[in-house]
Amino acid sequence: MRKNGLILFAVLGLGVICAAETWHLGNDQNWQKTSDKGDSAFMLAASDAKQYVSTGNTGKAKKAYAQLKKDYPAIAGEDFDAYVKVEMLYSGHKYFEAATAYDNFLEQYPKSPFFNSALEREQQISTAYLNGQKRPVLKVFKVSAYEEGTDIANKIADRAGDAPAAKRALETLAQTDEKRGANEEAYKAWSSIATRWPTGEMGQESLIGRARSLERAYKGPKFDGKVLESSRSYYSEYIQRYPDSAQQLGLEGKLPELDEKLSEKELLIANYYAKTGSYTAADIYYQRIINDWPACAATKTAEEKQPEIKKELEKQAQQQTTKKKKINWKGLLL
Repeated sequence: MRKNGLILFAVLGLGVICAAETWHLGNDQNWQKTSDKGDSAFMLAASDAKQYVSTGNTGKAKKAYAQLKKDYPAIAGEDFDAYVKVEMLYSGHKYFEAATAYDNFLEQYPKSPFFNSALEREQQISTAYLNGQKRPVLKVFKVSAYEEGTDIANKIADRAGDAPAAKRALETLAQTDEKRGANEEAYKAWSSIATRWPTGEMGQESLIGRARSLERAYKGPKFDGKVLESSRSYYSEYIQRYPDSAQQLGLEGKLPELDEKLSEKELLIANYYAKTGSYTAADIYYQRIINDWPACAATKTAEEKQPEIKKELEKQAQQQTTKKKKINWKGLLL
């Protein structure tokens, strides 16, 4: 269990440091940064409490939060007590239980000043799960928690709307999906990002992410080529919208590369129809290759095979004509 805690803390050390920024209830009943109030003692105490939780020092964390409540009674309340209770689960490396408890806290106290802190903790658990940390079962076995991490990330995005927390959650989900080769899931995550943030930095990242994940989802010429067609469309749009970035990424050869794969797919279909005697369909596909991908290697093959297909079509036409002439129309009428 101690090892799991260290994994999670290592993955999200920067997030913990950022979360050290704390808030204080002012005289106007609005929460303000303690740094704005000049209360360095409160800031230090709150930071220490969070660090104790993050590093798994539950005893010190409990004492630090208790002292914080005593020294600053303005923060005391039902939501504070509930938040600290969940923090103790997190500190004890009970991340699966803590994730559920944080979720319940966020549902019960949507206006709490500790809402964002709880959301940040959920993000930490989700990221750790998505990066491979397993969860214990029956205190003996450890199983993948990727589905739980995905579920948490989506809930964060739903709650946070267009806030930075939502961006981090979905971006992490998309990137880890790609990393583990779950390209269809990655495409869905990038698409969700594109729906929320169609422009700007996130819009740009989601566009190249969709193109990349669909390209990787293509399994070869024997499988459906629609994903590759969509990938090409996204790459083309990216190159048009972000030419400088496209050049830096070396995408100048990407479209010709995908054209080769698409024409290869069409050639496989054309050859199948030719082999099975479906010459009309074969002729259509060979001609499509010649028209749509004139610079591809498949076009040369199509040009070489099409004359033979034309001859077969002529034979079929002649056979049909001869067959019609041999019909005894007088006999049929009788």
